[in-house]
Amino acid sequence: MPVRIYDISKKLGLESKEILAKAKQLGIPAAKVPSSNLDKITAAYLEEEILKDHPDIAARPPPPQMPPPALIIGERVGFVQLPTRPAHLKEQIRPAPPPPPPPPPTVRISEVAKRVGLPIDQVQAIVKEFSLPFGSTPDSLYEDTAQDLARLVQSGKVVEKRLSELEKGGRSLDLRGFPLRDEWTSRISRCKHIQELNLSNGGLSTLPDAFAELNELSLLDLSGNSLEQLPQWLLDLPKLGAIYLHGNSALNLPTEILGAASKEADPAKPRDILEYYFRLQSGGKRPLNEAKLILLGRGEVGKTCLVNRLVHNQFTDTAMTCGISITHWKVKMGKEGIRLHVWDFGGQEIQHATHQFFLTERSLYLVVLNGRAGAEDDDAEYWLKFVKTFGGCSPTIVVLNKFKVQPFEVDEAGLKEKYPFIREFVETDCEADIGIVDLRKNIETALTTMEHIRVSFPAEWFQIKENLSEMQEPFISFQRYRALCASKNEKDSEAQETLAVFLNALGIALNFRQDARLREETVLNPHWLTKGVYRIITSQMLAESKGELWLSSLGGILPQDEYPPQMHLFLIELMRKFELCFPYHDDPVSHRYLVPELLGKKQPTFNETFLAENCVNYRYDYRILPEGLLPRFITRTHVMSNPMERWRSGVVLRWESSRALVKADKQERQVIVRVTGDRENRRRLLAVIRENFDHIHSEMKEFRPTEWIALEDNPDEWVNQRDLETFHKQNVEEVPKAVGSQVFSVNVARVLSASDVVDTRPFVSTDEEAKRAPVKTFLSYAHADERWRAKIAPNFNILQRAGLVKIWCDLEIKPGHIWDDEIKHKLEEAELYVFLVSAALLDSDYVLTVELPIAQRRFKANEARVIPIIIRDCSWKRYFGDVQALPTGGRPVKKWPDRDSAFHDVEKGIERTILEMRELASAGSK
Repeated sequence: MPVRIYDISKKLGLESKEILAKAKQLGIPAAKVPSSNLDKITAAYLEEEILKDHPDIAARPPPPQMPPPALIIGERVGFVQLPTRPAHLKEQIRPAPPPPPPPPPTVRISEVAKRVGLPIDQVQAIVKEFSLPFGSTPDSLYEDTAQDLARLVQSGKVVEKRLSELEKGGRSLDLRGFPLRDEWTSRISRCKHIQELNLSNGGLSTLPDAFAELNELSLLDLSGNSLEQLPQWLLDLPKLGAIYLHGNSALNLPTEILGAASKEADPAKPRDILEYYFRLQSGGKRPLNEAKLILLGRGEVGKTCLVNRLVHNQFTDTAMTCGISITHWKVKMGKEGIRLHVWDFGGQEIQHATHQFFLTERSLYLVVLNGRAGAEDDDAEYWLKFVKTFGGCSPTIVVLNKFKVQPFEVDEAGLKEKYPFIREFVETDCEADIGIVDLRKNIETALTTMEHIRVSFPAEWFQIKENLSEMQEPFISFQRYRALCASKNEKDSEAQETLAVFLNALGIALNFRQDARLREETVLNPHWLTKGVYRIITSQMLAESKGELWLSSLGGILPQDEYPPQMHLFLIELMRKFELCFPYHDDPVSHRYLVPELLGKKQPTFNETFLAENCVNYRYDYRILPEGLLPRFITRTHVMSNPMERWRSGVVLRWESSRALVKADKQERQVIVRVTGDRENRRRLLAVIRENFDHIHSEMKEFRPTEWIALEDNPDEWVNQRDLETFHKQNVEEVPKAVGSQVFSVNVARVLSASDVVDTRPFVSTDEEAKRAPVKTFLSYAHADERWRAKIAPNFNILQRAGLVKIWCDLEIKPGHIWDDEIKHKLEEAELYVFLVSAALLDSDYVLTVELPIAQRRFKANEARVIPIIIRDCSWKRYFGDVQALPTGGRPVKKWPDRDSAFHDVEKGIERTILEMRELASAGSK
């Protein structure tokens, strides 16, 4: 059995480099790095020669017995006993200690929630509120504790305690899962100061009129009830900022109007929801009877042929779909007619990256496979993950197409178990007209279960919708859209915005009101938009330039009659939004961009720069490697790389005094990260890399990978990052790791500290978590200074990853949100304002009339802090007065000889401010 240099090093207690030096002296060519393997005879010879130089080694006592290897079960840590070491290792054998007494029985919190009939998070809140002990992990309770909790709930002590706290001046009341009693209603109605009231999942059929006088109410959660109608007085609550009505089917409110159900996402405006509801009650209404049918699959699986058979009952051998082809199909569903908008997505790999921006929930999906490439199982997994991630588990039919030409099968039972939203598997062949009738029937059956198809739609909006659908122009200005609404008696500007959001969700008229660079245009024909983008990214000109794109070159790529020059920048900005390209900030005049998806495939030569033994090594393992992953990462981090060190599947990043190689291996389904530099700087750069991947993975939840880090002393050996974090939370300091025939101890904290800047601590209470909560930070900058925002982004990544800040800027505005309202909402809730100050910022009317006055008002009221970051020389003191600026002394970033040092100074200054804010908040709470 081969022996590693590393094994000899550990056995003799010497540094690997000393072993390698001796091997080189003895002329042993196989000994190159610590992980090099030697045969047994050579290894014995090398040990013998080393012992001649170190006679003291034989006299050393044997190493202590290692603890048994740890196993992770969920978030619990257990241990197994190692077999006895071989006698020739001369290790002492100690008797095993007596086994510990068995732990008391535990029960998972999810099971406790079922017992008491409350949501899981409500049970967790009760546990913390009454200081009940958790079980061995934060997601379990001891059986005795579970019984105590059940008695607290049944006796009414939980609600009584909360009502008493409210009556003493508390601002919120959480009654999730508790049926509302008359005596509780009376007590709540007398607390005029209440700001947040959660009555979700309580079986409410009506909302008590006694709550009409709660004028301080800012949040009202009524989700998961059985409300049959809403009272008019809800419109009169002056401070209501969020109302949650999800899961009240009798109200007949569409998801597009209700907005996000999660409290972590920004809520829909209550006035929009309520006015839509009362509009339906007072005026005419009709069922919408429209839906999207979306076809997904690789190129050449026959999606377009399938559409032709379904809609027109004809077979035509068609060319490749470029972008998205949209066909309208009228389907009979009982006595009703349903209009289906059939979206046929192009299947070529380069087009996958943009699919996610058009996939919507509450659609019907066809995942189309064929057996020609022999990859039908992987393809099924890939596209079903797309549906689960971006389609919200919408009903899906899996179509096994071209079945006569190449019969094949997939694991239907296994896929249905993993993806329960699959309705049926259907075998088809368009040319032979096989299975088409069966597929139509399955589509009609699936449509009958999609209740949102019949959602009520205000009658006056139908005319607007129909007019927009019939327009021949591919796009109109938003002002023209408003004029059309006014001509159809919809003159309310907020109602016009609400309708725009609804039409966007249906795919009738795409609009990007959330983006300052795109909000003035409304795209009536999504095919026009996607065809334009795909013509650009698939053009021969762009391929020949290895992805370099000039705005002026679009005239030679796009036909002028379809894509006039004034819309070229709109398409480029849309590509930027989709992270398909990024601008060269050092060349603003020529409007030069790079599309990483079209970079060359050849990796540069790095010689020995990124040898594993000289780096911190990190790895992402994917079940399925998403298309476009590395190009998106390159786009997000482009300010940290230079053109000569980017290629299609990888990039070299440079930041501070470290460098990193990040590359994807499609065959191994991995992304490898190697970071060089001193210990502190390389862990900072690795943290920035991980933060950017986390952002991408958060949008592609079903593609999330397993993360691994290599041991510093032996880069061929990897440990699971999540396992280490679990060990750390359970206060396990050392864990064993088998390396070859040896077992060594891994210091958990040391390995974690090399991979991140996150403070990974054991489980803490809610109060402690609140004191360490990230500070809500509003970032203001002029779009002319976008490159400076991008350059400081890695430092903000560090602050966010360390849990110090939660940074928001206008890039974070979600689709469907109105940009002006969203910005003002974030301004009012911010705890810290950071301004990137330059003449361009001080020349912005919006900054001077909206953002800065709100920040100054809340700063003077001691509700928030303000930090100006001086980018370039300007008259900043005129606007910020004596507020302490960053970098130190208000010296503009542009005047620092080393920009990395300037931004590091800014990062540390913000960190000091946040720690000071936390200390003051902690002192104030005592």
